[in-house]
Amino acid sequence: MRNICFMDFETTGIDVFKDNPIEFGAVLVNEENEIIKEFHSFLSLRTKRKFSAQSKAIHGLDESNLVNASEQKEMLVHFFNEFGTDYRFAGWNINFDVSFFRRMCHLNNFMREYNKIYHRHIDVQSISYFLSQKGILPEKEKSLSDLVDLFDLERREKHSAIEDARLTFEVYKKLMAIE
Repeated sequence: MRNICFMDFETTGIDVFKDNPIEFGAVLVNEENEIIKEFHSFLSLRTKRKFSAQSKAIHGLDESNLVNASEQKEMLVHFFNEFGTDYRFAGWNINFDVSFFRRMCHLNNFMREYNKIYHRHIDVQSISYFLSQKGILPEKEKSLSDLVDLFDLERREKHSAIEDARLTFEVYKKLMAIE
């Protein structure tokens, strides 16, 4: 088994080719399910694309939150220096987050590093869905917030990238403990 990097992005919208990642959070977990590192960064806008009304409603961020944000390349340098590449990604609807991360790596010449990351990602949302289909979890549990509530986990901020990465890890641990 290898380390797992639970990650989350907040973005200006859902189109990986037109929208911008604006906040990134990651939690690196070892084989004993212990957090060994955390990473958080706001990201400056790469394009002039405005925040969608839907994205603002979800995470509550806007251009004012990005005044001192890192450039994508700067964030990637810090991230890979701290986390390396010996892990697999995990997250809630991980394909969304990996698509933004991969695009950032592509645009900023970090594909060599990206390609070293183990490519079999863990989607906690799919695990939850599978368990609800088997009757192990209630079917109404559809979102990360639903599972956070179900497992009585504490949420301080809704849709903070670092907190969602941490909470996804906590939900993952709860799901893996179900027998």
